[in-house]
Amino acid sequence: MEKKKYLNFEGITISSRDYGEFDKIFNILTPETGVVTCIVKRMKKNNQNFDSIDIFQKMDFKASVRENLWLIYESKNKFSWFERPIDLAKLISSNIMAELCIYTNSINENNKYVYHLFNLCLSLISKNKILLSLIYFQVKILLSEGIFPEINICLLCNTSLNPGNYYLTFENGSLICSNCPISKNNSILLEEYEIRLLKFISKNEISSVDIINNKLSKNANIKLYKKLSEYLKYHTNQELKSEKIFFSSLN
Repeated sequence: MEKKKYLNFEGITISSRDYGEFDKIFNILTPETGVVTCIVKRMKKNNQNFDSIDIFQKMDFKASVRENLWLIYESKNKFSWFERPIDLAKLISSNIMAELCIYTNSINENNKYVYHLFNLCLSLISKNKILLSLIYFQVKILLSEGIFPEINICLLCNTSLNPGNYYLTFENGSLICSNCPISKNNSILLEEYEIRLLKFISKNEISSVDIINNKLSKNANIKLYKKLSEYLKYHTNQELKSEKIFFSSLN
C-alpha cells in the first residue's frame, strides 16, 4: 500500500463544488504543481485548523496526498483580492482565467510563471481593468503553452509581413499573406492595430501594456478578446462556460 505524503503548500483557490453534505472539492492553482484537485472533509463543521476557504484567495495549506487525492486538513488565509460577495463582473472574468488554467495546464516547467500571471491578473481585475487583464492573460497563456500564433511571417511562403490586415489561420497558427490561399474555415481576420497590440503585449510586461491599452477603445478590446477566445477554443477544444455569461453581459 502506498504511504501517505504530507505537504505544506501555497495556492490560489480557483474553483469549488460541494461533495456530499459536508465535504467540498477545490481546484487549487499552485506554483510548483500547477492545478491540483483537493477535498476538504466536513467543511461546514467548526474546525479551528481552517480559515474560511473561498474562491480566489491565496492561502497556505497542509494536505495528505495518496495517489491523486489531496486531502486538506489545515488552511490559513494569506491574501484576498476581492470583497465578499464578489462583484459579478470580477467573478466572471476571474472564472474565465480559472477555466483557461485548468484546460491549458500541460507544461510543468511553466507552473511558477502561470501562478505569477494569475496573481497579477487578479490584481488587475480587482482594479476594474477587466478587458486588459483578460487579453493580457490570453496572450501570455498562449506564449507559455507554445501556441502563440506566428505574426511576423507567413508560414506558407515564409514571407515577412508588412503592416496591414491579415487572416489568422488556426490550424497553421500563423498570419497568411495575401498571395497564399486561405480557407475561411477556422480562420479570422486580424486588423493592423490588433496585430500591433499582440506584438506589443507578447514582448512587454503589464506596466507598459497598460499605457498603450488606454489609447484603445473598449469596443476594440472586446473585438480582440473575442478573436483570441476563438483561437484558444480551437487549440484547447474547450468552450469556457464562464465566457458565455461574459459575452451575454457585453450585449
